[in-house]
Amino acid sequence: DVVAALLKAWHEAIKETHRFGETPLKMACLCGASFEVTTLLLNTWLHYKENRTKSTIISLQRDNFNFAGDIKVLFSHLYALCSNDTDNPSPNEIMDYFIHVEMWNGVTLNVDRNPAVIKMIGLVTEVMADLLSTV
Repeated sequence: DVVAALLKAWHEAIKETHRFGETPLKMACLCGASFEVTTLLLNTWLHYKENRTKSTIISLQRDNFNFAGDIKVLFSHLYALCSNDTDNPSPNEIMDYFIHVEMWNGVTLNVDRNPAVIKMIGLVTEVMADLLSTV
């Protein structure tokens, strides 16, 4: 709740770095923050277009945070959007997962990278106008 309140008051805080150059997202990953905090920070981080590039997303993977449990699953779905590995979940599975964990900027990123996912999941575009307007 504290992190959510801080980000609501100062959305740009997600871009700030401390004296060693680490962002709040990277610090959360390094310190083993909860799934809720990590998801909130990642979703906020993905709000910024410069963080949606393949190289920026892969840079998180290179940091080798030794994720476990739900956080490992979260990041594996994100990294799958930047890789053609046959073991990756499908765009439809990624969409379902991001919707399930309410990571809406992940949903948008998936649609950006895989526009056909809209047809695969059978969205009625007239009903989902708000979501689709963010793409």
